[in-house]
Amino acid sequence: MTRAQRTTLPPSRPAARGTRRAARAGFSLFELVIVLSVIAIIAAVAVPRYANSVGRYRAEAAARRVAADLTLAQAKARAASSGQSVTFNTTAGTYTVSGARNLDHPRSLYTVDLGGDPYRVTIGYADFGGVPQAQFDMFGSPAWGGRVTVYAGQFARTVSLVKEDGSVTVQ
Repeated sequence: MTRAQRTTLPPSRPAARGTRRAARAGFSLFELVIVLSVIAIIAAVAVPRYANSVGRYRAEAAARRVAADLTLAQAKARAASSGQSVTFNTTAGTYTVSGARNLDHPRSLYTVDLGGDPYRVTIGYADFGGVPQAQFDMFGSPAWGGRVTVYAGQFARTVSLVKEDGSVTVQ
């Protein structure tokens, strides 16, 4: 074999099928627009549903917190054989359980701010015998029955205290 024969390249062959496709790896502008349109439609449906579920959850969680704290005040009244009360401030969106201390600040009263995180609700209505204060005697019996209504946007939950048996329910 001569030197000229060794340096000559073999005759060119057509490119293999896989080679041509590898050079075209990517998406066209049309494909990207279609995918982004589908994502936008899904987001337009999902976002309002998510907002509704968050509002419903906040109202439910706040109402359960109020119910638990009314039950706590009732249990403290029985345990200490002294009167207890839960005072609601509808303007500020807070309530205070008398005779209980804040776990984070032991020198402070136990006050719950429903307007702040994680609840972000408003207290629309609190009435126990004409006053926004649930009172329990030394036996844990409520002085009056009443209701507290919390609102998170369009969602509302009502906590009821029954005078006859002292039960607390969330509706």
